[in-house]
Amino acid sequence: MAAPMRSTDFRSIVEPILNECFDGVYDQRTDEWSTVFREQTGIPRNYHEEPVLYGFGAAPQLPDGSPVAYQQGGVLFLQRYVYNVYGLAFALTKVLVEDGDHIRIGQTYAKHLAQSLVETKETLGANVLNYAFTAGYNGGDGVPLISTTHPIVNGTFSNQLATSANLSQTSLEQMLIQVRQAVDNNGKKIRLQPTKLVVAPGNVFQAEVLLKSVLRAGTANNDINPVKSIGLLPEGATVISRLTSATGWWVETDAPEGMKLMMRRGLEKTMEGDFETDSMRYKATERYVFGWTDPRALFGTPGV
Repeated sequence: MAAPMRSTDFRSIVEPILNECFDGVYDQRTDEWSTVFREQTGIPRNYHEEPVLYGFGAAPQLPDGSPVAYQQGGVLFLQRYVYNVYGLAFALTKVLVEDGDHIRIGQTYAKHLAQSLVETKETLGANVLNYAFTAGYNGGDGVPLISTTHPIVNGTFSNQLATSANLSQTSLEQMLIQVRQAVDNNGKKIRLQPTKLVVAPGNVFQAEVLLKSVLRAGTANNDINPVKSIGLLPEGATVISRLTSATGWWVETDAPEGMKLMMRRGLEKTMEGDFETDSMRYKATERYVFGWTDPRALFGTPGV
């Protein structure tokens, strides 16, 4: 007697179809997280560490005949990224396979599976900002992403607006001034440049007014809008729809080692049959972690 056909025999037919449906949904959406975080490939181990160094202070004057002064650099702190695995699966029963419904239903749920993975990544990225002011959600320097007490060699620096304020012409200008006054880990002034405004959906219209108005917003004066005339936020505004605060907002900068998505393993899709039940199982997983190394990458305020 010839062996009966099993669900596993049709894997080569079904899997490409489900992958096509999966990728169609996963790739067609515009990723919000990628407007704030820069993706990097992780190293092949359980975690990734980045040492944050400090250098030297200003060079002192040397009187004639005096020996040159020596200073020591070092490691200010270590930022560790511990990778996590995220995934989801679904199974198609033997009855569905027998009735020929497995491809049609599988196509539908491949799309739902893709949406679930997208939702996880977007939510995790947004939560870095949602908890940016929350004690206990600390970076490698021991304080939250947005703090008035980031430690440096000779004191602290702040990437939080001195007085919490909702998004307005005045508060945005104060934030941009604070960015331009940024210092390195030895307290020396650096040429940190603001690049974009990061807001929740409730602030999208206010952001558009502040960035696009030729004259100052919210006043009858004829003063120019310096944010636009100087071009201080060349990348405009980005809206993160999963931000939970209606009043919080941020300014991203060009700090080179800032907001990161450390991707340890990219998206993997697998399909296999179950011997005992003849069900066909489809799974998608990926391994990554969101975080930041240099908190100067983001300046913010929780608003009021």
